[in-house]
Amino acid sequence: MENKFEAKIRKILPKKSTVRSTDPRSRYSQFKEIGTGVNGAVVRANYRNKPNMQVAIKRCKLDPDHEYRASILRELRIMASDHANLIKLREVTLWRDDIWITMDLMRCSVFAVLCQRGIPEDHTIYIARETLRALIFLHAKGLLHRDVKCENLLLGWNGEVKLADFGLSARISRRNRDRLGTSKWMAPEVIREECYNEKIDMWSLGITIIEMMDRVPPHYQIKYEEELFDVVTSEPSPTFTYSHPSMYMRGLVAWLLDEDPSTRPSAKDVLLVKTLQTNTNTLF
Repeated sequence: MENKFEAKIRKILPKKSTVRSTDPRSRYSQFKEIGTGVNGAVVRANYRNKPNMQVAIKRCKLDPDHEYRASILRELRIMASDHANLIKLREVTLWRDDIWITMDLMRCSVFAVLCQRGIPEDHTIYIARETLRALIFLHAKGLLHRDVKCENLLLGWNGEVKLADFGLSARISRRNRDRLGTSKWMAPEVIREECYNEKIDMWSLGITIIEMMDRVPPHYQIKYEEELFDVVTSEPSPTFTYSHPSMYMRGLVAWLLDEDPSTRPSAKDVLLVKTLQTNTNTLF
């Protein structure tokens, strides 16, 4: 069964991708947990033969469940696409009951920055623009992310912005009705378990923009999901609470948080906005 899964991995990945079946501890050392993803824990590690070179490794249990394995294959295919705004796959190792997914190590998440301070509007625009480029690519490939938030936006050493954690990604062509994602970033149609499409990522991006400037997402003080879902589906769309954005930024977020997905903009629509096109700020 494992050989069949390995064959599937080799089939979906570009020929240049490396798939191994040897103990990863013989190749990597100095493991340190740095986070968790939908499908497993993420650790930082060093190459044994290049001690100064570090990578991030996501370690997942090889559950026999078909849907679970399909989600891992989707995640690998996305990371192997080599898009500038998606976290990049380096290699895959199948060892015993685990799959080790080696990726580029980034500087930190946007969420880690928020633990120190809010993000200024010009930098928020820059991060949003880079995220939109990732979403345009995914949506054009017929995929939705389903978990856009600051924790899944990673920053590189030279100001790169990369979307990560594709464990909840799904094909747009499916009849998606599952209530999946992170509750405070969920679009109303996800909460209501209605059929939804890629427009849910645009709602999540709107919430993420508020999160970047306010340092917390809307309704962060609500502890119980049932209460949160009632508020999101019955009250007007949220806006900024603790920051003072420009009228432009308020308008952009209101557009992204349109309660009607049919009139909510696509990622392509938003990227055409003049301010997003002309903003040349980088983070460092």
